[in-house]
Amino acid sequence: MKFLFRTVSAAVLGLVLSGCFFDHPLTGGPTESVNTWLLGVWETTNDKGETARVKVAPTASDRYSVELSAPSKKPGKGARYRFDMWPSQVGGTLFLTLACIESSGKIPLGSHVFVQAQLLDQNSVRARALKLDCAPSATSYELRKEIRRKLKDLSLYEGAESAVWSRVEEVVWSKDGADPTFQPIRNPQIRSIPVQTSRLKPEDDPELKKIRNPGL
Repeated sequence: MKFLFRTVSAAVLGLVLSGCFFDHPLTGGPTESVNTWLLGVWETTNDKGETARVKVAPTASDRYSVELSAPSKKPGKGARYRFDMWPSQVGGTLFLTLACIESSGKIPLGSHVFVQAQLLDQNSVRARALKLDCAPSATSYELRKEIRRKLKDLSLYEGAESAVWSRVEEVVWSKDGADPTFQPIRNPQIRSIPVQTSRLKPEDDPELKKIRNPGL
């Protein structure tokens, strides 16, 4: 892949957010199993009223399929992408590596983008891009080294895009290419907080402080 350094808006990347495209993944393969709390059809709406939609479904016990559709001002011109996604643990924090396997043009095929996801409640997740200074051609080792450094000095998310997504449909394991989506969504009345995907301590993240201590 040619050397490149491009970013796109949250409306285009959706769950991938505004991230840099890298030639190599954070980890060569999954470091953990699929988190079923991330499965489903998710939507987010930007300040212009445009809604992006992403479907996260399991393809194996430790891999996800991610299908993204983003809006466009021109009818029939919305962006569509498909990614292979797997969990990558670095420095004690769990990230998601997304590899682009189908693209409508703005995201290079074979490129990688990294996201950190936080489960806010049963049907809400906050996704954040990572602010990395590495060149797009950086090796997986160099990327992990940079993430560990930025986790230590608390600059990994500084200035990075983020968005809160809401689950609107559930998914099941797709058989013979059948549509895996169904409704209703899981326990919509219950608003408890599951285990945080990010594994961050509350004192390390102001948003988690607010969730654990609503009076702050």
